[in-house]
Amino acid sequence: MSQYYIPSTSRALYRVFIAPTLTPAYPLRLQTPFLLPYYTTRLPSPPQTTVRHKTYKKDIQRHALSDHFTFDNAIQGTYINLVSDTGEYKQNVPLYEALRSYNRVTHHLLQLSSGEDEVDEEGYEIPGALPLCKVISKIDLRAQHTKKLEIMRRTLMGKGAGPDAKNLELNWAIAGGDLGHRLEKLKGFLKDGRKVEVLIGPKIRGRVATEEECRDLLLQVRGTVEELSGAREIKKPDGVIGGVMTLFFEGKNLGESTSPEKKPKGEAKKERKEREEKKAERRKAAEEDRRNKLKDGMANV
Repeated sequence: MSQYYIPSTSRALYRVFIAPTLTPAYPLRLQTPFLLPYYTTRLPSPPQTTVRHKTYKKDIQRHALSDHFTFDNAIQGTYINLVSDTGEYKQNVPLYEALRSYNRVTHHLLQLSSGEDEVDEEGYEIPGALPLCKVISKIDLRAQHTKKLEIMRRTLMGKGAGPDAKNLELNWAIAGGDLGHRLEKLKGFLKDGRKVEVLIGPKIRGRVATEEECRDLLLQVRGTVEELSGAREIKKPDGVIGGVMTLFFEGKNLGESTSPEKKPKGEAKKERKEREEKKAERRKAAEEDRRNKLKDGMANV
């Protein structure tokens, strides 16, 4: 048996009574989890950024045709009143049929009015009025679009776009009293210096005007324009008599102050020469006065 062997009983007694009284050579440092120093881990805060809310307006030059016009598949409704590219007027045309009646490579079907605001001669709304649409070439529609954008651009730049153009609608079989009222409105627009487009078409419900009545109506409209000083028809009518026709007029604002009359070239030259002579005389008189004062000063000395 080894000399280092300690019986189990003795070992147990030693561990219970002797070992606790002994001082260890190296003191033990007992640290429990709750005695350990407490370190907090700080998460990095997200960078502070300022959010700027911006609204972007589409540049005027980037406006599409569909921003200003309703045409082709954007037209709402099952039936329409159609004006062909030759000015022929047809009522109650199925929309799908109208969309197949022209070359869609070169033309558009443009909606002129939605029909919702149609009123009769007495001012009452016409129930079930159909949209009025016209076949127009893409070149002409693009020209109208360019003109609209130019007006918008000038307005934003503060240059002014001039008076707005006005539209006036008549029908070939219009009653005399209603015609007089519409012609007075035409006079008012032209006196303000506006451009006016007079759209004449068949009556939606009612009799069809004769050719003589149509020509008489044109004479009355043009006669009204001729009565006004400076008003004129600015281009040829678009359309046919008895169908749909558009007349184009432009007035002159008679209330505007006229620019001063230019003087004849010879008279202006004469006035300029007289001003130069007077200026030379004043310089000469001032020089003589200075010399006289100088002489008087020397004499006093």
